[in-house]
Formats: sequence, C-alpha cells, structure tokens
Amino acid sequence: MKKITLSVLLILCVTTAAFAQKKSDLILQIDNLKDSIAKTNIALAEAKKIAKVSVAESDLYKSQATELQEANKSLLNNLKNFTQVSSQNSKNMEKTLEALKSKETQLSILETSFSKNDSTAIVVLTNAKQSLGENAKIGVVNGEVVITESAQNVLDASKTKISATGEAFLENISKIMLLNTDSKLTISSNSGSLSALHNALVTKYDIVAERITLESTTQETSNLLFKIHTDYPNFYLRVREHMKNLK
Repeated sequence: MKKITLSVLLILCVTTAAFAQKKSDLILQIDNLKDSIAKTNIALAEAKKIAKVSVAESDLYKSQATELQEANKSLLNNLKNFTQVSSQNSKNMEKTLEALKSKETQLSILETSFSKNDSTAIVVLTNAKQSLGENAKIGVVNGEVVITESAQNVLDASKTKISATGEAFLENISKIMLLNTDSKLTISSNSGSLSALHNALVTKYDIVAERITLESTTQETSNLLFKIHTDYPNFYLRVREHMKNLK
C-alpha cells in the first residue's frame, strides 16, 4: 500500500514539475510574443509616421509640380505673346523703315531736281553774259535769270516795232534760248510792245511760241525784263511723276 502511494506521489511530483516547466515556457513565450508585438507596433507606428510624411511630401511635390506646370504654361503663353508682339513690331519697324527710305528717296529726288534747276540757272547766267557782254544788266532772282534792257534800245520811236539795236539784242536772247532748250522766256513790260517782241522772236529767230510768256505790268518803267527760267509746269510734273513711281 505504501509502495502504491509513493508511486502515485512520485508521478504527481513529476507531472507537477512537468506542468510547472511548461507553464514557465508558456509564460516566456507569451512575454516574447508581447515583446514582439510591442516591437511590431512600434515599427508599425514608425512606418505609419513615415508613410504619413511620405504622403505629405508627395502632396507637396504634386502641388509644386502643378504650380511649376502652371508657371511653365504661363511662361510659354507669355513667350508666345512676346514672339507675336515682337514679330508685329518687327513688321511695323520694317514698314517704317521702308516708308523712311521712300521719303528719303523722294527728298533726294527733290534735292537733285532743285540742284539741277540751280545748275541750269548758272549755265543760263553764263550763256547770257557771254552773249550780251559783261556790261549787260543781268541778275538772278528766285532762280530766274533776269535780263534788264531799256525799251529805248530795243524799240523804235513808235514803241511798236523793233529797232536795229533791238534786233541784235533779240538775236542774242534767241541764242541763249537755243542753248537752253528746257528753259522758258517771260517778257515783262508796261508798253504795247509785247506783241512785237513775241513775233520777232518766233518768226525771225525760230523760238517756239509756247516757250514765250508775255507779262504786262502797270509799273511805271522804261525797261523791258527778259526772264529766262525753268519750265515750271513741266518741272513739277516730272517731280510729281518721280514721287508717284516711288509709292
């Protein structure tokens, strides 16, 4: 009976020890699990924190990218507008330069034409002095070569016909006109001798009638004025045609 009791006690002791060992192991495992869970939670919290920061950074990057896209779009639009404006300004500048060039050419033509007119006056003046002599009364007034001669030296006593000295004088006038075929002659007088002077130059000295203009004055003078000048209507017509061709 005692042996049985001892055996039972022995088995109980062994069993109890085994259970105690298993319980200790379980507690240890539970502690390890708790530690692992705690570490896992910490890691998870850290991961969530990092993820949150990453999301915030991602949103920030997206926002900055959007702003950059908008800024880039605005810059491209401004660049396009600037290019268009620059192109338009360039075209306007070209038109302005062309207009200025045209005006400069026109001014050059005018300057050349008036210079030529002045040169013609100098030539006529030289021819007049050569034909009439240094003592002749010759001057230049407003681009016209004006020859002043006494009516007494050109007309007879009736003042309706040309005298002998007048014939010589008119011959010299005709020589000047024949040397300057682009010039015209205006005869100015207050006497009734204009027709006689005109007829003599046309019929006797072959001066084309259209080149002679008669100008009757009311001034009390005994002088005749012979004005040799540019064919103004034709001169201005040529200048106008030059201007028109430049447009």
